[in-house]
Amino acid sequence: MSSSEKKDNSHAGHRDRVRKRFLEEGGDAFEKHQLLELLLFGVVPRKDTNEMAHKLLDNFNDSFHVLTNSYYIDIIEKSGVSINAAIFLNALAQFVKVCQREVLEQKTELKTTRQCGEYAVTILMNEKIEKFYMFSLNAKKKLLKSTCVAKGSSSRVLIEPSSVVREALFCDAVSVILAHNHPGGTLSPSEADIDLTLNLKEILASINIELLDHIIVANGQYYSLSEHKYL
Repeated sequence: MSSSEKKDNSHAGHRDRVRKRFLEEGGDAFEKHQLLELLLFGVVPRKDTNEMAHKLLDNFNDSFHVLTNSYYIDIIEKSGVSINAAIFLNALAQFVKVCQREVLEQKTELKTTRQCGEYAVTILMNEKIEKFYMFSLNAKKKLLKSTCVAKGSSSRVLIEPSSVVREALFCDAVSVILAHNHPGGTLSPSEADIDLTLNLKEILASINIELLDHIIVANGQYYSLSEHKYL
């Protein structure tokens, strides 16, 4: 048997033992680097992912959140992983975000400005481009669905009112809340933000759907146009 075959067999045996331990003991028994090692098995077929996991965590503050939400190029440059591994880590962050959103949607009520703002921050935090969301609510202000109706660049996003109307009608919404982020960090609304809000309020009112608020998110904080008397 060649040295490369022995090495492959050693990796295979180690991975089998890690998988078996996960099935028998569960993820809570794993240290952070061991869990990351296991996750990397599927995208790194023939390398020591234990060493790779240590290096990734060392370079990103020992934080899954910081690591998976970092730009894939930064992950590659700092840790020397493949583009497939870096994309996998970014996709993992999105996967977790969608899971969290699904759980939140099942029990979320958006009755106060604080509830609206904190929910919008949860949805839009760490986004690197502008995204425009609509939260559709029933008569009791329980969240029916949160929908990204438009995506833009790092500094702007274009909204088609027809997309907002179509989604609101599809969800059978009684009222809606709009939310978008400013990746550049400016929390205050622009004149375009205000004009768009008032235009959408009028359009939605014409089909008997109330626009309750428009939330802007930046740097983990929120700004409510309703609270500041624009609505």
